[in-house]
Amino acid sequence: MNTENLNGILAQYIQYCKTRTAAEEGTVWRAADCFGVNWDIEDSDFPGMFADAMQQAQLALDNPALQPIGGVQTLMLRETEVELVRECFRWLFKEDDGDIAKRRGRAELFADQINGRFRRVFPRMPKYTMNTANAVFFLNLWEPHDNYFYNAAEARAWAEYFDYEADFGGGGTALDLPRYYTMCNDLLAELESYPELIALHKAYVAQELGGINDQLHLLVYDILHTAYTQQFYPCGYARSATTKERAKAAKEKATRAELCIRIGECEQKLQEMRVNPAKLPDLTDCKISHKMFGAGTVRPAEGQFMVIDFNGTLKKFSYTASMNSGYLTAEDPAVEAELQAYQDYNKEKDRLEKELKNMKAELVKL
Repeated sequence: MNTENLNGILAQYIQYCKTRTAAEEGTVWRAADCFGVNWDIEDSDFPGMFADAMQQAQLALDNPALQPIGGVQTLMLRETEVELVRECFRWLFKEDDGDIAKRRGRAELFADQINGRFRRVFPRMPKYTMNTANAVFFLNLWEPHDNYFYNAAEARAWAEYFDYEADFGGGGTALDLPRYYTMCNDLLAELESYPELIALHKAYVAQELGGINDQLHLLVYDILHTAYTQQFYPCGYARSATTKERAKAAKEKATRAELCIRIGECEQKLQEMRVNPAKLPDLTDCKISHKMFGAGTVRPAEGQFMVIDFNGTLKKFSYTASMNSGYLTAEDPAVEAELQAYQDYNKEKDRLEKELKNMKAELVKL
């Protein structure tokens, strides 16, 4: 896998994860969590259990044109069909010892069985049928640690950008699940080199999703999904682009990737500084000399200001600026060194914060 391309995509993804709202976070993650909490294939009220388990999944999968979950629920309105649906899921969730080709075959058979039954019972409601990719969606809910959610457009965009064979199929009988899983497994292997990203993902899963053991499979899919929806790919990268478009895209990609890496480095430095901040030195009773007011003694500080007593006259001076002005000097060289370290810390922190703000603004413009 092209490391430069991957660095650019993941740098953008990390930035996005740090700023996105709860509403923007992956619906499929919540769908997997909801399914894991509620699914029980032996439940005596299978339709009710199914509705509870699919609450979040329905938001992610069903749309006005195609409603596979709604179709299963509609089919189970006929009591005579409930056990058939239960057995179809029992077959879909059968163990296969990691044979993805068999898994894909079961998904296709599951979709065919549900569709065939639905057409016999409700012949004029085509939007409630499903395809093979929809059945694979159920597999992801059941075992998120061993499957990858699939979206044809998102998968194709990633494949083209990283020079894989791009056509995995649209989700029907042509769906090439083994090849898609191979591409996802390649990304999974690369993630070992990105501990910050893994830490972000695990923290989210532990806090928001009850600690789903997804083996980073949800993360892999979310990277593909976010790269596509947030347009992390530069314009013109597709194989069908002209030479001029590809050259322009390559330049934009390099600029964006470099900027994202610089943002990451800047954030890392700021984080390290905030973990170990320079402490405001306590100069109480230290001897200080001022060019105009003469010798004085430091009194207890007032916030960011040192208070100096010049023979009964109290004057306030900023800790962060006064010693650099040249008007104040400390009798003890160690005191000046403490103040200099504090001032240097704040100056560097302010510089990094300003630089980070400017780089993020520049990234938005690209």
